[in-house]
Amino acid sequence: MSLRTAAEELFGYKVIALLGEGARSKLYAVKDRQSGATYALKHVIFEEGRDKDDRFLRQVETEWAALKELNHPAIRRGITLKRERPIVKMTEIALVLELIDSSTLEESPPRHLRDYVRIFAEVAEGMAHMHEKGFVHADMKTGNIMMPEGRAGSAHAKIIDLGQSCKTGTVKPRTQGSPGYMAPEQAAKEAIVEATDVYNFGCTMYRALTRDYAETVLVPGENKARAVEEVPATVPVAQRVQSVSGSLSDLVSECIRLPIGKRVPSMQKVAQRLRAIESQVSDEIL
Repeated sequence: MSLRTAAEELFGYKVIALLGEGARSKLYAVKDRQSGATYALKHVIFEEGRDKDDRFLRQVETEWAALKELNHPAIRRGITLKRERPIVKMTEIALVLELIDSSTLEESPPRHLRDYVRIFAEVAEGMAHMHEKGFVHADMKTGNIMMPEGRAGSAHAKIIDLGQSCKTGTVKPRTQGSPGYMAPEQAAKEAIVEATDVYNFGCTMYRALTRDYAETVLVPGENKARAVEEVPATVPVAQRVQSVSGSLSDLVSECIRLPIGKRVPSMQKVAQRLRAIESQVSDEIL
C-alpha cells in the first residue's frame, strides 16, 4: 500500500498518512493520541458553492448506520463517527474504521483457485450476516474486497466501503451502483434487496476469475444503461477459464441471472455452495 505522510490532526486524531482519495473523500491512517491505537479515517468536507447537496456527507452517515449494527470478521469494523456542525449545518464528517493494510481483490488477485473460492465464501458469509441484520451492501465489486495477510481469526477477506449500503427494500432516488456489476433493478431505480447483492457478488466472482466483466445493463465506460432485453448472454466462466469447475461456473451464472426471481435465493445459499466447492477444488494456479 502506498502511503504519503502528513503532519495534520483531524478530530483529535494524529494523521500518519494519506492512504487514498475517493470522489469527495480522503482516507487517512491515524493514531489515537490517548490509546496509541491506529485506525483508518474517512474524511468528507461539504464545500459551499462546489457541492450541489450534502449527499457525500449522508453516504458516510449511511455507512456508519450499517456498520454499528454489524459484527462479522469478514466486514471491516466501524469504530466511531465524528461530525463538525458550525451553528446548524453539518460541514465535515469523519468515519473512523479498522485499519487494514492490504490491497484489494481487483489490485492483487490470488494465484491459486482454492484461495479464490475461500475468499468468495468468506465474503458471501459476511454479506449473509448483513442480510440477517436487515442491510444490503449494494456495491459489491472486486475493489471492495481487501485481503489482509497474517490476521488473527479464520477469515482473511474483508468487505469494505458500505457507502451505498441501505436497509433491505430501499428505493433510492438516483441510480447507484458500479458499471460491470450493477443489477437491472438498480439501473431501474427499483427496490434494492438481497437478490441485488447476489447479482453484484456474482459479477464480482466473474470479474475475479476471468479478469473481464459479465454482461450487465451498465457497461464500464458507458453512461447510459441498456435495457434488459439488450444485454447479451454472458459466456460461462468455465468456457473462459479451463481450471474452473462446472459447479463454480454454474454458481456464478446462477447469481448473475437478469430476472431477479431466478437468481440463487439467498447469500446464505451462495456461501454454503462455495464452502462445498472449496472442499473439492484443487490448489492449482488459475
